[in-house]
Amino acid sequence: MKVIKQQWLLDTTVHKWFLLTAALLFFGGYSNAFLVSNTQQSLWLEQTLFSRFLIFSLLIPSQILLLLCTFRIRFQDIYIVGGRWIIWKQLKYRLIEILLSSLLPWSCGSLTGMLVNGWSPTLGAVATEALIRCLYLILSCLALLLLTSFCFLISNRITAFLAGFVINGLSFFLNVNHHLSIIYDFVVPEFATLLFYCLPIMLGLLLFLIFIVQQEISRKDL
Repeated sequence: MKVIKQQWLLDTTVHKWFLLTAALLFFGGYSNAFLVSNTQQSLWLEQTLFSRFLIFSLLIPSQILLLLCTFRIRFQDIYIVGGRWIIWKQLKYRLIEILLSSLLPWSCGSLTGMLVNGWSPTLGAVATEALIRCLYLILSCLALLLLTSFCFLISNRITAFLAGFVINGLSFFLNVNHHLSIIYDFVVPEFATLLFYCLPIMLGLLLFLIFIVQQEISRKDL
């Protein structure tokens, strides 16, 4: 709780950016879902809640920018608590805060647009599949944020942003061209492939990223 209170007080100046980003993502998700019509049910989720282009160009860049603008390494915190573990706790707080402040508005906006557009019966029919794909999207965003965090720990903010942006763009390009992309595989057509092939790979990638981030934090120079 002390870490949460500390981070909240430290970043009172950037709370407006969280609110602005949340509003932008809500209206982005809403407008996209509202404008989709006359599409096949098999492609409906891909064009509304899981619009690859908007996730590539709006959702993920917003998350990366929020992370790089709000995460700070304060060496005095390490001295005060007597260990580098405080950096990992602060990073976890930031990751959770960014995921909640971006994905919740995005999902609420998309769902609102679907309901206004009269897609509620279709949404009910694919609710379970949509939840699993949402879980994969959350994990994808977390993986990119962890990768960006690692690059920031070993270099600087500009390098971290470029790394996150390039990996995001490369994954998008692979998915659009029907290749395994890992990050954007929440839109693979076959639900069984997502559940039994893509999801285990993503979980393995996340464990690896968590490990290397923790290792880099543990050897961070004081």
